[in-house]
Amino acid sequence: MRRTANGEGSTRLDPKTGKWECLIQSKYLNPKTGKPKRFKRVAETELEAIENCKLAVEQWEKAFESGRDQKVDKKRTFGSYMTEYIESKECKGKLTASGYHSYVRTMNRNFYDYPIANYQLQMLNASEFQKFYDEIQKVKSHKTCLLPRQLCVRCCNWLVNQSLLKENYAEQAVLDRDIADEYDKQKDDSLKNQKKVFTPEDIEKFYYAYKNNMGQYPVVVLFLLETGMRASEFASLRNDNINLETGRIDIVETRSIRFKDSENHDKGVEEYVKVPKNKESRFVMMSDLARECVLYMQEQTKLNCKCNTENLLYPTFRNGKRRSNSSMEVCFKELCDKLGIDRDVRLTKTGQKKGLCLHSLRHTADSIANSAKGANVVNTALAMGHKAITTENVYTHATEEGLKSITTPSQAVLEDYKKEEKSDFDKTAELYEMYLMLKEKFEK
Repeated sequence: MRRTANGEGSTRLDPKTGKWECLIQSKYLNPKTGKPKRFKRVAETELEAIENCKLAVEQWEKAFESGRDQKVDKKRTFGSYMTEYIESKECKGKLTASGYHSYVRTMNRNFYDYPIANYQLQMLNASEFQKFYDEIQKVKSHKTCLLPRQLCVRCCNWLVNQSLLKENYAEQAVLDRDIADEYDKQKDDSLKNQKKVFTPEDIEKFYYAYKNNMGQYPVVVLFLLETGMRASEFASLRNDNINLETGRIDIVETRSIRFKDSENHDKGVEEYVKVPKNKESRFVMMSDLARECVLYMQEQTKLNCKCNTENLLYPTFRNGKRRSNSSMEVCFKELCDKLGIDRDVRLTKTGQKKGLCLHSLRHTADSIANSAKGANVVNTALAMGHKAITTENVYTHATEEGLKSITTPSQAVLEDYKKEEKSDFDKTAELYEMYLMLKEKFEK
């Protein structure tokens, strides 16, 4: 037997088994016996025995310090720890009700049914996580796979902090392990030809449908294009949040889904109203067409809805309630079919049909705004409620003049609403006016 470095106890090679044993004494007394608490671990190599023994000591001491049960159940599965983590203050305590529902639903579909959820902690390693990631990527999109990996990384980090896991193996494995020099021409051509946003011709068809009163939804489509709002934000928009004099729309609420009882998921889900995505309200400035759409929807609501108790801009006429995303999607797809608009419907990895949807109108508005001449990406991000441009968002605040400068689809495509290009004289006059304003400000 020989003593190792301080804190690593002593080790010996058992001549009978040919395995190494490591013995380490905790800095705390065993509360059951009142004597020093000792740990012994056996492994094939000396280093492995030391590491296993040190991990066992750390587990016991951290549990002892926090008042938890010091006994570690080696039969517990990674899936049970994942459930405990999601329900913990570190995770659930920082989520909105809709965020918590999304986490649970995503993991039920993309984690618990896979082998890794049934592995005990000592069975986990980077290779097993890589197998899991590769397996879900075969049937799910890259975007769908992001949350399961993210939660695996967070859960493993939580386990490492408790000394229940030696390393964060989930972080060592990666998504998308495509080999760089492999070129799939068919896949590349498919991606190039994939329709990602609606075309100017499509926008003209939507406008035609609106002008010819082809149902309740052409005006919704144009309004979403002009404002870049999410469908759920539009459904919750009240007349109180629209100022026709200043042309400003304040987006302060949206609708989402949560569990009726967060402790008992069997009781089902319910819809509820919450603050917009990213937990922040924002505002957009109306274009001429957006203002026209607002007036049209207000008029139609007064004529056809007799019970608009929540003062919604465009409720369901029959009962005055918010329009659901599912019903709006169905009606939107029917409208596209009537107008002969190609939504690029294709099969996903799971065999489901997927094509351009209502949210694609937001992508279209964003793309047109950012590709317009003199586009200001910061203003567009502020109007859309995006957080991607983090540095600019810290120092930049939304102004009505700034958001008025954003080019909307109608101003880019439709002749009746196109922005007039300012002459060099007008630009010079604007700059001189700004100079005089700043000069007066500094002289004060």
